[in-house]
Formats: sequence, structure tokens, C-alpha cells
Amino acid sequence: MVVFPTLVKTTFIKRPNRFILHVKREDTGEQIEAHLPDPGRLKELLIEQATIWVEYVDKSSRKTSWTAVLCETEEGHVVSLQTTIANKLAEAAIKKKRIPSLREWSIKKRECKVGSSRFDFLLQNDQDEELLLEVKSVTLARTGEGFFPDAPTARGARHVQELTKLTEQGRYQTAILFVAQRSDIRSVAG
Repeated sequence: MVVFPTLVKTTFIKRPNRFILHVKREDTGEQIEAHLPDPGRLKELLIEQATIWVEYVDKSSRKTSWTAVLCETEEGHVVSLQTTIANKLAEAAIKKKRIPSLREWSIKKRECKVGSSRFDFLLQNDQDEELLLEVKSVTLARTGEGFFPDAPTARGARHVQELTKLTEQGRYQTAILFVAQRSDIRSVAG
């Protein structure tokens, strides 16, 4: 059974750093701090008066009691602010054989360390071949086309270079899976 969180509607005020949002609750008018799981720029989303849906998290070990979950665009499209959802969706889709190019593969390991990098999944097929899969969350869109990345990323570039090198060495097959995390994306470009 899937349990969905109770979300509270808020209005964006400011983003003091990559992982914190200041928002105002619509129901009480209270200003609160929310953890932002997506460290991307998100400058087209986090604009004055944007609607942000947050979830209360009751953990004393956290600096904030709230987590940003969704954002609504000016056009009314919904965008996930939780990059970890992409990996959960990918895992479920792989297990249920919903991705045509990955139907012959099964998950052997999550968070697979190879060299100095950690990749999201190590897959294996019936011939015992292995495939390293990196999953990327796509939240930037223009007229139905998603773009990745939404900002220059040294870590992301390094991952692509390492995947390319591992493929050239013949050690692994490699792939990157782009997961559209907004309702208006019809295709993705790099």
C-alpha cells in the first residue's frame, strides 16, 4: 500500500541557500523553513509567489520540520522537488519491466561503487553482463521539452566521463536514464 503524505500549500518567499526555502503557509500565514531536496538552480520555478507544497517531518535530528515536495508553475504544471523520487520510479519501472530498453535487465545492486564514483544501479542480464545505470531527475522545461542539466554540474559531467571510460574499457555496459519530474515534459534533451 502506498501512503501519500499530507501536503500543506505555501507561497515561496526566498531561498537563502541550496537546501533551504522560506515559505509562507497559506492556511495560517506562518512563515516556515523547509528543506529543499533538489540542489539544482530551479530559478524558473522558485520565483516570487510560487506555490510550494510542503510536508511536515517529525524528526528531532533535522534542522527543519518541513520538506518541499512539489512546486506549481505559473501555467499550473506540477514539478517534483524531490530528486530521490526519480530513483524510486526507475527502480519500480525496471522491476516491472516497463522500460523497453531495460526489459532484459534486473537490478543486481543499488548504489554501486566503481572506482571513486557511486552509480545509482548495477543491472545484470541473463548472460551475466553488467550495466551501470545512472538516473537523472529532469525539472527544467520549455514548451514541452525537458532539459538536463538545469545548471552546470562538475559531478554530473564526471559521471558521464566515467561511464564513457568504463564502456570503452569493456568492463560494463552503461546508460543514463532521464526521469521527467514535471507534468508538462514530453521529451528530454541534453
